[in-house]
Amino acid sequence: MGKFASTGGGDLREMQAYRWGQIGLLVVGILFITAQQVVAAPKAATVLPQTTKSYVSIPDFDQASANFDETQIGKMVADPAMKPFADDLKEQIKRKLIAGGVKLGITLDDLKGVYAGEICFANDQPDGPKSDGVVVTVDVTGKKAEVAALMAKISANQKKNGATESQVNVRGVLVTKFDLPAQEGKPGPREAFYVVQNDLLIATDSEPTLSYILDAIDAPKMDNLNSLEAFQEVLKRTAAGRALPTYDFEWFVEPFGYAEVLRSQQGGRKKRGTDMLQLLRNQGFDAIKGLGGYVNFVVVNNKLANEKQLEMVHSSYMYAPADPQAQPGERFQLGARILDFPNDINFKPYDWVPAELASFLDFRWDVQDAFKYSETIVNEYADDEIFDELIESLEKDPAGPKVNIVNQIVKHLDNKVCMLVDVKTPITPNSEQRLIAVHLLNAAPVKAAVTQIMTQDPNAEKHVFEEEDIWEIHEEEEEVPTLIISGPGFPEPINDQLAQAGNGKPPKIPNAVAVVDDWVFFANNKEVIEKVITTKKGAPKAPLLATAPDYLRIQAALSILGSGQDSFRHFVRSDKAAQMTYELMQQGKMPEAESALGKVINELWSLGQEDDMFTREQQIDATKLPPFAQIEGYLGPSGTYVRTEADGWYASGAMLKK
Repeated sequence: MGKFASTGGGDLREMQAYRWGQIGLLVVGILFITAQQVVAAPKAATVLPQTTKSYVSIPDFDQASANFDETQIGKMVADPAMKPFADDLKEQIKRKLIAGGVKLGITLDDLKGVYAGEICFANDQPDGPKSDGVVVTVDVTGKKAEVAALMAKISANQKKNGATESQVNVRGVLVTKFDLPAQEGKPGPREAFYVVQNDLLIATDSEPTLSYILDAIDAPKMDNLNSLEAFQEVLKRTAAGRALPTYDFEWFVEPFGYAEVLRSQQGGRKKRGTDMLQLLRNQGFDAIKGLGGYVNFVVVNNKLANEKQLEMVHSSYMYAPADPQAQPGERFQLGARILDFPNDINFKPYDWVPAELASFLDFRWDVQDAFKYSETIVNEYADDEIFDELIESLEKDPAGPKVNIVNQIVKHLDNKVCMLVDVKTPITPNSEQRLIAVHLLNAAPVKAAVTQIMTQDPNAEKHVFEEEDIWEIHEEEEEVPTLIISGPGFPEPINDQLAQAGNGKPPKIPNAVAVVDDWVFFANNKEVIEKVITTKKGAPKAPLLATAPDYLRIQAALSILGSGQDSFRHFVRSDKAAQMTYELMQQGKMPEAESALGKVINELWSLGQEDDMFTREQQIDATKLPPFAQIEGYLGPSGTYVRTEADGWYASGAMLKK
């Protein structure tokens, strides 16, 4: 100590600098070694191929799980009253996934204690449109003993199911393989592979997918998922709009490829008639290259005085760059040109939108152009050039309504379109009331045309309500060409399969129509039209959605998330929206549901059935569900906005506590 004291101040400073330098080098060395250990397992996106069609990555499952438990949905799932049903539902979903082609025998519960980092679930299309592969990757750095225990469990389970275990060489790596016994009516691969390479546990039912991953671990690939343009663009845009720098999971889907994977997992296309997937490709909708983004289960909020946190916050993007085959001045080609949703800043609900409803979707759509561009869609669907003939027959056929659809109706349609959903109690399969409204630039010719059409329809009956004409159509369900656009923030994603609900019933046409002031209303029953007329006649004293406290809370939250000039705004009362499905399950009548959500659930639960024209039996035992009143307090309002951008559509939204 004295020695140091006898040196000059410069010597002391020199010695201190030397020691700090040593410490700095030591810290850098420690960080370098630590970094090598942390990144030992490669990120899934860097070793998955570009043929990956769906991808979900959870970087920290423990943190994500803890965040989910903090949400109202998480607390609802954890409610002791829900546990018997939740356990039963998990088991049924597990069995359904296995029947659909997921034969890896791994669940999230199995992975507890095994993962050290990222968990990824993906679907691959390794050998073209008719192939499919399921893959799970897990960072298991430092978990050698836990992985060995997991593999022993998988081996026991697979052998219990009749599988034969062997060791095979794949790309110079020894891999555990299980050959599963063939099962009648169960399509898809009958083999499963497991291996740990560079601290990455890989489980897949596709040897080509496994081969690619092993090659990519050995030497970086230039054609991996991470290098895919759509993947990069989707995650770049959503990262810029993300509420937090971290996230609970990220996801990506290539929509057309994923639809083909699902079809392959079900044994290929079985339905007769028009192949809607191919039709949409032919019509240019495959300009939509990918969609995905990030989800944060909890975002602590400091900007809204009355909200402590936002829940289920998503940042999503549908990437659809201009189609290089489109005509000059057009963004897309053929039928895809209907995807024109201009932005607007004025989204206050109209003076006829009642305060009491389940959901309200307000959007802007160039309806006039959409009608014009639907010609090629209709013609391909019918496999005949019928569009112009149909329009002409409506005007000139002696037995027709003698209405010029284009001049008397279409050219008077504005770009303001909205849809509201209400639920009528007591709950029955037909409780959901849906209404679609289009604003009119000039209502008089449209009202005259509707009256002319309805007057000549023998199945139409006029009702006068509050001095307004409502036309109700009494006829059997008719099959009509249906195109429903899906994506983040869009209406419920019901495609050709889902629209038919798996119960043999073709989609219904609207059975009530009315022109009131400067709006034309289409609804699935006249009662919901009567409700909006009553609201409009009672304005401004009538309770309106525009002044409802929960609606205003959601709009404030969306503003924090970046809403402004948007093309879509969606408001949902989750409790009301879920009540119909919940109570129908309790009644054992879910397969009969006519709600949009009910039809989606019915179709998903019918995957893999040989006969798609049947009424299924309810497979979920809902007798264990508590009364809806016991859980509705967990279901708060939610909302989403969508903005049209140069290369796609950006969406963000959140759920609030009730």
